[in-house]
Amino acid sequence: MIKKTAVFVLVLFLLSGCSGIESKKTGTVIVDALGREVSFSNNPLQIVIAGKQTPTLANFAYMFAGEVEKILAIENRSQSSNKFLSLIDPQFESKLIIEKGAAAEQIAPMEPDAVILKSSMKEQIGDQLELVGIPLVYVSFETIDEIYRDVRIFGVLLNDQETSQKIIDFFSRSKDAIDKMVATSNSYPKALILQIDQSEEAFIYSVPAVDWLQTTMVEELNGMPVWKEDTSAGGWMEVGLEQIIAWQPEIIIVVNYQGQSLEIINKIKNDAVWSEFLDTSSVEIKPFVYDFQSWDQPDPRWILGYANLAQYLHPQVVPANFLYGLVQDFYKDLYGLDLDFIESEIIPLITQQIEIE
Repeated sequence: MIKKTAVFVLVLFLLSGCSGIESKKTGTVIVDALGREVSFSNNPLQIVIAGKQTPTLANFAYMFAGEVEKILAIENRSQSSNKFLSLIDPQFESKLIIEKGAAAEQIAPMEPDAVILKSSMKEQIGDQLELVGIPLVYVSFETIDEIYRDVRIFGVLLNDQETSQKIIDFFSRSKDAIDKMVATSNSYPKALILQIDQSEEAFIYSVPAVDWLQTTMVEELNGMPVWKEDTSAGGWMEVGLEQIIAWQPEIIIVVNYQGQSLEIINKIKNDAVWSEFLDTSSVEIKPFVYDFQSWDQPDPRWILGYANLAQYLHPQVVPANFLYGLVQDFYKDLYGLDLDFIESEIIPLITQQIEIE
């Protein structure tokens, strides 16, 4: 592989109140998610996406359709992101897929112009790459504001700020439309986002961290996250069925990252304790929609998850058909897919999970 002659200067520089992006005569300068000023004398042409949550990062990168050839390699992680990317990019299989948990010694020989990592991966792999002179750009993609900022960072890194603004405009416009509908509702439902996994015929329940996107979305949609007062920052917290019942939610939205939410809902309805709870309360139980990935995450599909939650929490003002139309617009406007393709390859994945009027 021919080594690029670009000169990379990485400067640790703590900034407050910055936009995340600057332009200088010496080249492109990005202030990343860790406040680091990263300078490129030439536009990066070979980029590696590595570390945790690479499906999220790859899905954002693929919205920049004209610049996808710059993605040299992607680390192989969980969920079915590769299935989606293979579906929309016939050349996807030609990209080098790095094994899960790849270390610096596996990435450095590729001589990438830049490596994109989640900010949480700095100590695990980022510091090692920096020692051997690999330019790094950190992103977070955890909150709505961070999603907007990091999309702008992608736009500069991929030299396509027009597309980054188009993405942000779509998210902002769609969220405003949802918020306006929700504002007409007088309902403040007690909601529970519940991840359910199965292990040896037993169910394992957990709830999201207090500062995570799932909690934020419920609150912004005038819902009451019943788990919030009993959790903290940091990650999913395991809970028991007794606690779930004690919270007395009015609606439970089930998350499963293997796409089995409907199957799990059907199973728990046949469980004796669950059956009694459901029969003696007015609680509804719904799946968090999953097509290629679950919509509850800070993936590009977060806006679909926001609409999904809004329809569950306020069905009287947010019709299911709104969600259906948003799915079509999302894949058409942000991934450039035609409606026939969306109808044949994507809509069938979600029709069992949402009711279309």
